[in-house]
Amino acid sequence: MKQIYSALIFMFFVSGSYASTISGSVFDKNVNEQLVGATLVLLPGPVKAVSMLNGKYAFSNLKAGTYRLKVSYIGYVSIDTTITLADNQNLKLNFALVSNTSSLNGVTISAKGNKESDRYAKRAEQRADNLVNIVSANSIAISPDITVANVLARVSGVSIERGNTGDGQYAIIRGMDKRYNTTLINGVKIPSPDNKNRYVPLDIFPADLVERIEISKSLTPDMEGDASGGVINMVMKTAPDEFRLEGNVGAGYSQLFSKRPFDSFNTSSINKQSPAEILGNGVYAPISSFPYNNLVTSTKKTPINSNFSLTIGDRFLNKKLGVIFSGTYQNTYAGNNTSVLVQNATLGPAAGPNATMTQVFPDYQTRKYSSLTNRLGLISTIDYKFNADNTVSLFGTYLQLNEDRVRLTNDILLGNYSYNGYIGGFQNNNQTQTRQDLQSIYSLILYGNNKLASYFTTDWSLVYSQAKQQLPDYAAFNTSQQISPNASGTATSLSYGPVSVEKETREWTRNTDRDISGYLNLHYSTKINNHTTQIGFGGMARHKNRDNYDNQYKLSPVPDADSTYQKYVSIPASQFKFIPNTDALGTAFSNPGVYTFQENIQAGYVQAKYFINDRFDVLFGLRAEHTSQSYDSSLPATIAGKSASITYTDYLPSVNAKYALSNNQALRLSYFKSVLRPAYSDLVPYQDNTGFATDNFPIQGNPHLQHSVIDNFDFRYEVFPNGLDQFMVGAFYKTITNPIEYALVQTDFSANLTLSPYNFGTAHNYGLEAVFRKFFGNVGVSGNYTYTHSVINSTKKFTYVDPADNSFHNIEVNQSRPLQGQSAHVGNFSLLYKDGKHKLDAQLAAVYTGERINTLSLYKDLDNWERPTINLDFSAQKEFSEHYIVYVKVNNLLNTPYKLIIKQSNKAYSGNNKLPIQDSPNYATVENDKFYARFLVGFRFKF
Repeated sequence: MKQIYSALIFMFFVSGSYASTISGSVFDKNVNEQLVGATLVLLPGPVKAVSMLNGKYAFSNLKAGTYRLKVSYIGYVSIDTTITLADNQNLKLNFALVSNTSSLNGVTISAKGNKESDRYAKRAEQRADNLVNIVSANSIAISPDITVANVLARVSGVSIERGNTGDGQYAIIRGMDKRYNTTLINGVKIPSPDNKNRYVPLDIFPADLVERIEISKSLTPDMEGDASGGVINMVMKTAPDEFRLEGNVGAGYSQLFSKRPFDSFNTSSINKQSPAEILGNGVYAPISSFPYNNLVTSTKKTPINSNFSLTIGDRFLNKKLGVIFSGTYQNTYAGNNTSVLVQNATLGPAAGPNATMTQVFPDYQTRKYSSLTNRLGLISTIDYKFNADNTVSLFGTYLQLNEDRVRLTNDILLGNYSYNGYIGGFQNNNQTQTRQDLQSIYSLILYGNNKLASYFTTDWSLVYSQAKQQLPDYAAFNTSQQISPNASGTATSLSYGPVSVEKETREWTRNTDRDISGYLNLHYSTKINNHTTQIGFGGMARHKNRDNYDNQYKLSPVPDADSTYQKYVSIPASQFKFIPNTDALGTAFSNPGVYTFQENIQAGYVQAKYFINDRFDVLFGLRAEHTSQSYDSSLPATIAGKSASITYTDYLPSVNAKYALSNNQALRLSYFKSVLRPAYSDLVPYQDNTGFATDNFPIQGNPHLQHSVIDNFDFRYEVFPNGLDQFMVGAFYKTITNPIEYALVQTDFSANLTLSPYNFGTAHNYGLEAVFRKFFGNVGVSGNYTYTHSVINSTKKFTYVDPADNSFHNIEVNQSRPLQGQSAHVGNFSLLYKDGKHKLDAQLAAVYTGERINTLSLYKDLDNWERPTINLDFSAQKEFSEHYIVYVKVNNLLNTPYKLIIKQSNKAYSGNNKLPIQDSPNYATVENDKFYARFLVGFRFKF
């Protein structure tokens, strides 16, 4: 017993000598805000700790004695101090670090080392004059995303439209269609390579090039006034204060191609120019101008995706000259399996005035998409600081997105009999379609910042930008086969006719946008009634030239010698000729798709930021924008819409008020008027058959389209607690005069539908936004939710037969609906883990997008709606020795499908009228796309 007692006493003294702790927080002395990721080293030992997501740190189980403690954080002056620790002492020490650089007013903060950090993004949001959300490069790096489009899906109030690979392409902000947004690089608008629209496909931007992404939801007078949903500004990497070298190597695969092969084709034989361009307009093209090589496909199993990036930068000449270069290359194999029910253009009448019309489906299509996407991004900046007040910089970027796509389609023309439990088909059509889509954006920007006097500064920029898209030899090879049921008509068995070669189409399209722009902003600080006032005025001018080319050829099969058709053997064996001979001329000579478009925009503004007191400031002003447009197409002079000239001027007032309730809380209120200019092809009566987003319908312009004018109101309460915690809640309201939306219309007496843009009266759009981020030690949660409601009236056709007297009625009715592309509910939720001590980060991120109208129908109650989706992604990374990181990214863990439905009673759900892909008696499913998961593992280094 005495020995046990002695052992207990010894253990008590031993445990007591190790029972001391040191804990506290590390924060910024100037703003009293906790710093995340600060390094604390305790000597002797050494024992290391890192401030957690809430800014706190802790050392535990320490012996009594004297220690040396070093505290450091990038961009701050380090602290080196000595501490004496007693037995059983719980010492609380908070460290206030001082930035080794100063800050500027507004969004621009000069702390070079922190520009890519979450903390920088948070401070920039807090200091901004307008409503803005900012995503830092650090958040992007640890997210599951490698393109800007997918990153934006996680921003408050933003949903994305996905392309045929499942990747995001376009952003919808606050329910406003993508056409209501603008895209900037380093604060300057860039042209779009899109062959029809102004908005920029955001999947062309690799996320590795970005320092941060700023999403402005309210405008100030010095911003261009054609953004009603929001402004997406991608701030690219800038020259560092010290030498910087970092890179990334990754590899992965798409789960889709472990389930089926990837289809590819040979692009080497593709002629970049159409035969008419090579031989001359009016010259008959020979069949030899249309080689078959690019229509012959081959397969491979589970191809490997790859991802590379490199950044290098430094400052020279006593830190006056800064240089940075960054490049990234992504090679991605992706695709989807799609099932589509084609919708009929002409519908039978409803069974009465209170009944509903029913959409019918003459075709059932299955498609297999295989896309090889090469994404290249290059940026470079050279800046020179003459002194603290005068700098100049030259920024250049080249972005390229090339896609080689194969689409294999099986199209069954549905009959009136049942086979294997579904409506049977009487004709089986197959199409092999190959497409090479070449997109690029080039921009060169010369910036200057100059201090002309003690209270008078200016900034300016000169810009040349060019965007191109080219689809050379967009080819489609078609075959058909007749199907017959047995004599009973119940089709217990089928007989198939021979496979015949059908007409082949070849099309060449291209477009080029060239912008020359100049911006000048002048700033003057003064006192008015003893209150600080910052006055700004300036303007911009842009000249745009757009060239569009479209030329299509149709090749007819040569009948076999003993038949009226050509029996299919293979694509190389198929023979074609032109019937009639004039088809060999192509369509360019009278095609409105061959047009030139010019646009000149001049704008001037004046604004003032008035500080009512230390807590309350108001930024207000007026912007005037003059728009002059003209186009000329190759339509005959006798056709209306061949050419046009359009001119208008808009006056756009705005007010942004901010009231600080405390150092970390504020109220914001804003109003601004904005415009929406129609897209170029919206005005030209040109039928584009290369397909809309769904690849289902051709598009035709409307020369009578008017530009939209929008009044925007915003209110937001925001609080930025310690660390990276954040909370925002706000409301918005928009009135849209002459909104522009695409609708399905019947342009002739055939059963064909065409998508055309129209103005739809006046729309009202309002909603609520909430953003939260909270950390508990190493674990955090973040998310956002947006509710959006809009009301717009559109005219729909409604036909019915009155059962009282069997009379037929064909009327037009007004139908209320939300804006096209708007989801009432959009939400994001992320579970975060960050262990600063072990350099481990992980994120499980979910994105919810509620139902929304995809396509407007010609008829009442028959719009196409996208079903709600939940996309779940995962990412994790582990850092080694402060220079090396291993990461993993997984997208679409739930294999979330994309579905289009029509909200009608579904007679095709069961019984003799049963159709494929139906999953409810309450609505008809018209499209179902499956993408499957995508995996990426990689290695990053940084010095």
